[in-house]
Amino acid sequence: MTVPLKYDAACRALAEAKSFDEVRDWEDKAAAVREYSRRARNRSLQIDALEIRERARLRRGELLLELKAAGQLAEGRRKTVSDGGPLPLTLEQLDITKNESARDQKLAQMGTDSFERLISRCRSYMEEHPEKHSFESIARGPINGARAIMGSRQEPDDSLDYFPTPPWATRALIEKVLWPYLGGEPLRSFWEPACGEGHMSEVLREYCPCVLASDIHDYGLEFQAVHDFLGDDIKLCRPHVDWIVSNPPFGDKTEAFVLRAIEWAQVGVAMFVRLQWLESVGRYEAIFRDHPPTIIAFFAERVNLCKGRWEPEGSTATAYIWLVWVKGTTPRAPLWIPPGQRESLTRPDDAARFTAHPVIRREEFNPETGEVTTEAARARSINCMPQRFALASTQQPAEPYHTQPRQIETRRFVRSVGGAQHMK
Repeated sequence: MTVPLKYDAACRALAEAKSFDEVRDWEDKAAAVREYSRRARNRSLQIDALEIRERARLRRGELLLELKAAGQLAEGRRKTVSDGGPLPLTLEQLDITKNESARDQKLAQMGTDSFERLISRCRSYMEEHPEKHSFESIARGPINGARAIMGSRQEPDDSLDYFPTPPWATRALIEKVLWPYLGGEPLRSFWEPACGEGHMSEVLREYCPCVLASDIHDYGLEFQAVHDFLGDDIKLCRPHVDWIVSNPPFGDKTEAFVLRAIEWAQVGVAMFVRLQWLESVGRYEAIFRDHPPTIIAFFAERVNLCKGRWEPEGSTATAYIWLVWVKGTTPRAPLWIPPGQRESLTRPDDAARFTAHPVIRREEFNPETGEVTTEAARARSINCMPQRFALASTQQPAEPYHTQPRQIETRRFVRSVGGAQHMK
């Protein structure tokens, strides 16, 4: 069997494709190469074929959006045109199903930069997980939006599991939950161990300069450590922080994530989870029986989460809550985060900063001009980023909350767990 495409040529041809037939032809070629790579056990070629298929779908989505903008794509059944002009084309005429149309148009609406970042993450995931033979669910998830259209939806096992938290939801935690509860007690340090592109960690920096951001995958966020929060390597070099705050992974990983955070945080833990997460006998026995939350904070309004991005105007049918554990304190009555927080806690520059990939740091953004002042911000970032954290280890007990923690450079933590090269 002859391999019918070359990667670079296919990418160029798809970007320049002018017809749906051209796109379909490349999609068919990618399918053929994928089958060839499976038989030849050629992992690199298989990943290339998967990427070409997604690029074909992207181009088809772009062509559909162009037709729609020109009024040449019929919505539903074909309608007559009163002025005698050409009739709009139907999906049936284009040999495109409704599902393909919806999927591919959402792909195209992501924008070029977001799509390229998505493809890069998918390729990295496939390379790191040789047991996976398709990134269908990986690539589809960040494209198709809501984390859970209904509460029963489950995340695929091979998904990148990345759902940015809207910035106003994290501000609600600080201003409507922690501040009232702590009574003005300072928030000295945070660790966000599933930081993604910075949607939560950058909000935490608005309230506390000492914020450590880390994730199992490198999302390109400056000053991000790359490590597995549930791995063994981090045990010997974990930072000493007051608070661990995160939107944890799905499934069984959530329980392990919460238990490790409760063990390691010096003062408290806050986890953003679905309301449904409070259920189940297994979770009660694993967590809530021995570690009942100090505070359960319900959102009176829905918090919209979309996979792979934040959509300022998005919506959801799923209810989310903040679970908060404060060490050494007894549980309190549940509280409700009142309605109106989405409007009152959303800032004018949020749409520009938090829809970027990765999130634009506050000191790098000029809200008046909308420009990113990267070079000028770099010096300021060095001064206001958490340069020092205490090193906690099994040999040394945790220090009390009201004492000043021992100091160690964040860079040492990052290097020791395989952090990004730009952290040198």
